[in-house]
Amino acid sequence: MKDSPVITAAKMMAGEAHQGQMRKYSGLPYIIHPVEVATIVEEAGGTDEMIAAALLHDVVEDCEGYTFEMIADKVSPEVAELVKGMTEASKPEDGNRAVRKEIDRKFLAQQSPEVQTIKYADVISNTKDIRVYDPKFAEVYVAEIKSLLEVIDKGDPKLYEKAKEVVYSS
Repeated sequence: MKDSPVITAAKMMAGEAHQGQMRKYSGLPYIIHPVEVATIVEEAGGTDEMIAAALLHDVVEDCEGYTFEMIADKVSPEVAELVKGMTEASKPEDGNRAVRKEIDRKFLAQQSPEVQTIKYADVISNTKDIRVYDPKFAEVYVAEIKSLLEVIDKGDPKLYEKAKEVVYSS
């Protein structure tokens, strides 16, 4: 992965935030996922800010004590905005999984092409892992992602097609 001040700052924060976390599906260190997402974004021609946001896309959602303000201060305000666009809009109190996923789907449909491009990379990474490590949950997850891909079509067209290919392959 290339380096720039914004990417280096994001690498440092992501490494710190995800330290000790393991992937639910594989048991591998969690940091492997954001690095994979960032690599996919970079290979698709994403900007340094998009790569940095890919590294940090789960930090506010999944790591205690991390905020958008912290990302804006330590990395950049633009990266913080991209991460905000990637962070689930729903809360547990909004209802069951189907209700929450519909809230998140509508939220992501309104996001920028840059955010949607990062989401495609996230979908590619997650779908591969979930299919291998949790085939039963994959049935639910893939149905949700198919519905999501119907409404997030503003991002990088090649990455969008790759995400559809991964999701729709059996």
